[in-house]
Amino acid sequence: MDTLLVLGTLVAVSLAGLALTTRVLVYRAERRAPRLGEALNVDGVPLHFTDTGSGPPVVFVHGAKGSVYDAALSIGPALAREHRVVAFDRPGAGYSGRARVRSGSPLVQAELLHLALHALGIRRAVVVAHSAGAPVALALALGHPADVAAVVTLGGYMFSIRDPARAPNRLLTLPVLGTLVRWTVVAPLGLLLSRVVLRHVFAPDPPDPAYARLAPGLALRPAHMASDARDLPDVEEGLRALAPRYAEIGTPVVAVHGLADRVVSAAQAVRLCERVPHADLVLLEETGHVPHFTRPDAVLDAVALARRRAGERGTFASPRVPAYTPALVALGGEPAVPCTRNPLQRG
Repeated sequence: MDTLLVLGTLVAVSLAGLALTTRVLVYRAERRAPRLGEALNVDGVPLHFTDTGSGPPVVFVHGAKGSVYDAALSIGPALAREHRVVAFDRPGAGYSGRARVRSGSPLVQAELLHLALHALGIRRAVVVAHSAGAPVALALALGHPADVAAVVTLGGYMFSIRDPARAPNRLLTLPVLGTLVRWTVVAPLGLLLSRVVLRHVFAPDPPDPAYARLAPGLALRPAHMASDARDLPDVEEGLRALAPRYAEIGTPVVAVHGLADRVVSAAQAVRLCERVPHADLVLLEETGHVPHFTRPDAVLDAVALARRRAGERGTFASPRVPAYTPALVALGGEPAVPCTRNPLQRG
């Protein structure tokens, strides 16, 4: 009996210590990476956003476990020299609140983004979207084409391949045990593993030092981890609903993908381009999942290409510009491949 009492006491003290450690880590993460912009109330959801620069609008939509810092620490400042650059924390991420229903669905997030852009007076933007942000941009182009001049996807996750019922996801959503795990184990363990994870995401390049210092702490906050776990089924359901409709997208799309991406296969970009009528595919050699950090010049060239394509389609500039004609375009040393074939197929 005494042994059980001692063990119980040790467990309780350990959990209390881990919970205190988590609170300290959350406090430190939010001090290191505070709100960069302001909150816009959209249909009852506070959306945190930044708004910099002036000129033709570019909207940045981050991926999973991201925030407005994804733009601010990569291509945002360069884009802001010639564009109005607006970046959002997606619902449940960064400093944004969650939607009331199906918060993780790219369809729901696209509707909120549409309302936010309307409130900010933004139309015909080039929407640059990374990873899980890509289907949000594509859903926006489908549902509100007047909002979108063109879409640039970066390492886009656009076709469902994950199992939302996997064990870690279920554990984090449990009412009592999930809360206990999120507030004791996840943040300390996650920060210990963050270097390994970031090396995987950035490979074959090294992680960006500023991003490595700021991003993991924000992503591993208990509320954020809960959002990620709850949202995964909605993400996958939304992808399954969107995929059959990609062929309906009339907006120009430039799909940028690293051939060394260990997180999302470049085959996803190829599949997208085979379905979207007006699409260009940019495959970057020796580039991983975050080309906006590791190949910023190529991404900036992709945005410029998207603007030209939008002008050709009449979604950005005068409709008197000649119609879109696919062609090989030099893009940061890489060719933009018109998607009339699968460039990953051999033979």
